[in-house]
Amino acid sequence: MDLEQTIVAISSAPGIGSRSIVRLSGEDAVRIALSITTQPNETSFNTSQVVPREICLPGERKLTADFWIWPTSRSYTKQPQVEIHLPGSRAIADLVLLDLRRANARLAQPGEFTMRAFLAGRLDLTQAEAVLGVIDANGEQRFQAALRQLSGGLSGPLQAARNDLIELLALLEAGLDFVEEDIEFIEMEELRMRVTQIHDSLAKLRDQIRSRTTNQSIPKVVLLGLPNAGKSSLFNALAGSDEAITSPISGTTRDFITRKVCWENIDLELVDTAGHEAFEDGDVIRKFMADQTRFATEDCDLGILCVDAEVGITDQDRELCARIPVDQSLMVATKCDTPEPVSPEFAAHATSARTGSGVPGLQKAIVAKLTELQLTADAMVPSSAIRCLGAIEQTLGALTTCLDGISGYQSEELIASEIRYAISQLAEVVGAVYTDDILDVIFSRFCIGK
Repeated sequence: MDLEQTIVAISSAPGIGSRSIVRLSGEDAVRIALSITTQPNETSFNTSQVVPREICLPGERKLTADFWIWPTSRSYTKQPQVEIHLPGSRAIADLVLLDLRRANARLAQPGEFTMRAFLAGRLDLTQAEAVLGVIDANGEQRFQAALRQLSGGLSGPLQAARNDLIELLALLEAGLDFVEEDIEFIEMEELRMRVTQIHDSLAKLRDQIRSRTTNQSIPKVVLLGLPNAGKSSLFNALAGSDEAITSPISGTTRDFITRKVCWENIDLELVDTAGHEAFEDGDVIRKFMADQTRFATEDCDLGILCVDAEVGITDQDRELCARIPVDQSLMVATKCDTPEPVSPEFAAHATSARTGSGVPGLQKAIVAKLTELQLTADAMVPSSAIRCLGAIEQTLGALTTCLDGISGYQSEELIASEIRYAISQLAEVVGAVYTDDILDVIFSRFCIGK
């Protein structure tokens, strides 16, 4: 593919519209575009501008069109570029396209304009995929997600992680150059702390991608807590039913109960689980209860940790809370039947299943949290999510090996090699390093003219 050759294509969408757009890009774009007008020799354009010009059509007919001209590298492709804005007629656009091809402009391949923008450094690969996401968006949420990715919403965290790793690698390799002088440019404890921060940020991004690519069902909200913490009563209050059996006797709930509800036009599934408690070897029933609770917890979109307001937060509560990411959980005080203040740790969600106090507010909080999580999960184009997942997994594996090496006092050469591998994986995601196969897979999905 000759990147210097001027390419042309119809870039407006097919169908009826107020205008059609024919786009050219390449070193000779301005001359070729003007060659089909009544002023073919005018090429003295030094700044970006819009000029009306008469186009010569077959049969000595003429048509006035607006020529949007970028004569320098300040265009989308960083090449001289022209867009010819015509009346919304595909027949006219086809005639103009034919004349431009006769003037030595090559018909662009699918995605070639965006690929030139990528190769020129105008976009990275994730932003290039976002262009396709904007075109293919079938709803407002997908459209906004693609726009966020186009503005750097995905490449920003990846580039930041890569830049941090490059800095760490430079410090490590500088120390290796001065190993005989016993000069240390970065202490191992600082290195461990910074690699851990990068690992955790990428792990969070990986979890968001997994959620985006695997969770196609309605959100699942799971109520968790110790035995007799008021989960079943709160479940009934939230669901508006009496499906869950309630009792002051610990361990009444032995299986999880589900109920589909719709709040503020958002469908979700409520799950009531058995109380979290230790069990002795041989206690088959309690082991089954624990396994069921663990299964429901691992599969949930949002965990509601129910804490008895009279008992307060215990170590077992904290242990259970640690099973769910902080941004996917809410802590709720139950049995707040008296006006006495509850602990500040969960005062924002104080509820009483008996009086109904705080239940509507908790429903709103759950809806708000699910909406927030969904926006985060949808903050990337699906094709980018799939492509990024493997590279991020490889990066996390390298960083885990790196941290093990630091803890095991391995040589700095081995630690540096793992960081170098992590950098290479992130480079493939953002396109700092790429192959023709990767470009073919990404840009072949574009339509001609984009």
